Amino acid sequence: MTEKLRVLLLEDRDVDADLIRIELKRAGFQADVTRVITEAEFRAALEPGYDLILSDYALPQFSGLAALAILQESGLDLPFILVSGTIGEEAAVEAMQTGASDYLIKDRLGRLGNSIRQTLEKKRLQDENRIFTDTLRLRNRAIEASLNAVIITDARHPDHAIEYVNPAFERITGYAARDVIGRNCRFLQGNDRNQAPLQQVRAALRHHQEGKAVLRNYRKDGSVFWNDLLIAPVRNDQREVTHFVGIVNDITEIINYQQQLERQANYDGLTGLANRNLLHDRMRQGIAYAQRRSRQLALLFIDLDNFKLVNDSLGHEAGDRLLREAGLRLKDQMREDDTVARLGGDEFVVALFDIEDDEVVLNAMQRIIAEMTRPFSIGGRDLYVTCSIGVSLYPKDGEDGITLLRNADTAMYRAKEQGRNGFHFYTSDMNDRAVERLLLETRLRSALERNEFSLAYQPVIDLQTGKICSMEALARWNNPVDGEVPPARFIPIAEETGLILPIGDWVLNTACAQVKAWLDAGLPAVRVAVNLSARQFNRERLVQSITRALANSGLDPGLLELELTESLLMQNADTVVETLRTLKAMGIGLSIDDFGTGYSSLSYLRQFPVDRLKIDRSFVQDIDKDSGSALIVNAVTSLGRSLELKVVAEGVETAEQMHFVRERGCHESQGFLFCRPLTAADMGALLKKGIDAKALTAA
Repeated sequence: MTEKLRVLLLEDRDVDADLIRIELKRAGFQADVTRVITEAEFRAALEPGYDLILSDYALPQFSGLAALAILQESGLDLPFILVSGTIGEEAAVEAMQTGASDYLIKDRLGRLGNSIRQTLEKKRLQDENRIFTDTLRLRNRAIEASLNAVIITDARHPDHAIEYVNPAFERITGYAARDVIGRNCRFLQGNDRNQAPLQQVRAALRHHQEGKAVLRNYRKDGSVFWNDLLIAPVRNDQREVTHFVGIVNDITEIINYQQQLERQANYDGLTGLANRNLLHDRMRQGIAYAQRRSRQLALLFIDLDNFKLVNDSLGHEAGDRLLREAGLRLKDQMREDDTVARLGGDEFVVALFDIEDDEVVLNAMQRIIAEMTRPFSIGGRDLYVTCSIGVSLYPKDGEDGITLLRNADTAMYRAKEQGRNGFHFYTSDMNDRAVERLLLETRLRSALERNEFSLAYQPVIDLQTGKICSMEALARWNNPVDGEVPPARFIPIAEETGLILPIGDWVLNTACAQVKAWLDAGLPAVRVAVNLSARQFNRERLVQSITRALANSGLDPGLLELELTESLLMQNADTVVETLRTLKAMGIGLSIDDFGTGYSSLSYLRQFPVDRLKIDRSFVQDIDKDSGSALIVNAVTSLGRSLELKVVAEGVETAEQMHFVRERGCHESQGFLFCRPLTAADMGALLKKGIDAKALTAA
């Protein structure tokens, strides 16, 4: 078979050049020979593409060794064979040492074919070796520079001993190579060797297969990292598995991020409790279990009473701390298998699983109510909030989580309507009331825009003179659909929804403007009292609202009185004192409404710059029936005298009640005995002619 060959021939004698061409042909080469003689020609012809160079040793003004040097300078990697008739042994040795591939004597040209083939084969092997060496070096460099850890173990060793680890392994695990060579990789699992994915790794090693697993591994310092491990067998030429290569990919950040996303999806960010999503998942599991075992499941919907007051008066940071503490208290009172969740705001849900009887539910609610009644110490202050709980039971009140949650929510509102700080079990008729309440809330939201509100005014009588000494402004709502809506129905809804703020501003502005209008009309100057809700008692906003109302109406601050409930004052007594002093400095009168129904501290009461105590109507109306009510009236009037405060008796409906409170020291009275709440027009007329209460109070 003829072999193609491209040859660069450096030969000055024509005869010798022809002999070389003949020998190449005889040796079986189809040679393309380029002949040059001078150094300049050699340099010009020297280029890639030749298979080899044949050169005479001695040339005119030029030599083969000089040509070899020029070749080496050029950087071309071409075999170089000296063919000469004059080369001696020393020159031949020098040529080989310098880099010649072979040398031949011209009278032995018969060896030229073998020499060329040997030279080309040697060159081929060298090229392959260089490529292999370069590839191996590149692979080693890639392994050394890899961000992933690489482990090579001996598959023939009974314990798969480690033979090699790369720098990334040292960086990821904290173990130096010298610490791990000869050991089995199991030390990376520490004592955590019961991980299910390890079975996949062991099976791959046993069957000489590739394997993949995500494992918890432990660094030298004991910290955990997540390892996305890939192992693969290495076989020799006989297809025997000699080694295993393991690629360790540290995916700790990915796992942590996934866990963070999962936590965000299933847990409340503020309290760390389960959120709505996780609650529904737990409820699905709990309902399935209850179905199989014929057990009950209880859902407790918990809403904190008076929480909005804390948020509005102390700010969201204090509110958040209270919510976290409330969540901890709830969790501490539940069994390990129960679920405590926060739905948002101040709403919590407790799911009690595997319930045998209602006694378990009752005990849980009693523990919760007792815990929530204890004061919360927030920022050095004792804050008081209670809770209202609605309860629904599976399967009686619903067969799925959504229905149970809705019905427990409905029952919670019934608990609030009944006075708060208690609980109520769901009953089927509550849905009708819930729909009615929702409709009422919807209508309430547009009531201001539609001018559906009005004010009624009820006089307060001086028990010594029988004259009107002040009046209380009372909000009234006349809805086109529902008619006259009692304040007891719409005020709690307004407070819960926040609508009490714009409604309260309207009441304040309207009352101030009306009193100023009466004054301008020449009617007597009579103080007007306006009730404040807990939601309104934000110091900065409250002062701004009052200042604006007085400025818009032009009313003297001394003709405005603000009524605050006893429980509102005690929620955050320190901050309340500061706000009351600011209002007092403005010249505004202050009174405590419904006194006796809360839990006032006498030490705080002395600090409040109030002018009046108003005894709650429930005690006045029961004076002749309940000795305890009479004692409370006695105690409040005595307390008022000692603190130099005016005492007002509310809800006086009979002459006997009036005489009782007057004899006990009450200064003023308010009730149906004297006058019912009047429209603005009727109140104006009454102020003009005066009330005929002199004879009544003198009797």
